[in-house]
Amino acid sequence: MSIVNNISLPIMQGLWRNRDSSLWMLPCMNSDLVSSLGKRGISSVLQLLSLPRATLQALVKDLPAPQLYQDLQHFPHVIVKLKLQRRDPEGMKASILNIKLEKINSQRKTSRAFTPRFPKVKEEAWWLVLGNISTSELYALKRISFSGRLVTHMEIPSQTSLQGMKLILVSDCYLGFEQEHSIGEYS
Repeated sequence: MSIVNNISLPIMQGLWRNRDSSLWMLPCMNSDLVSSLGKRGISSVLQLLSLPRATLQALVKDLPAPQLYQDLQHFPHVIVKLKLQRRDPEGMKASILNIKLEKINSQRKTSRAFTPRFPKVKEEAWWLVLGNISTSELYALKRISFSGRLVTHMEIPSQTSLQGMKLILVSDCYLGFEQEHSIGEYS
């Protein structure tokens, strides 16, 4: 179970977290398209963003594909790179987790959130959550905002096991845009 499931964040999309598909964030979405994509194993905007354009075009050949492509350009595609920097081999001092975030949408140059159902302008913000999923411990929480790329860091407490530790990137305005990254693989 993810730490994120226990965090209540304001969702600006007019959708219920555990009931609605993130596909409903797309203005061109309708029941037929949700059903058609669901039959092909697609249930989230992130899955659509990760598909090559040719594959996406083949999936939605009879549906409003140009509008779908246009709608998808509004959503951020964030790549997370981590590097663990140990300060002390004996583990007596805190380690530093260096975090590099980059949005790779080529046509997207703003941090304005795509919230068609929200009546006000909203800037994207993200939460970096560092915790241990096996012990349910929270080590650090950081709110960030960026438009192209960001380099930041978080401190990992000394003498803390990396087993089960994860960094989770959570959007404050996009449903289903969570990313989990295991820290143990960077040690």
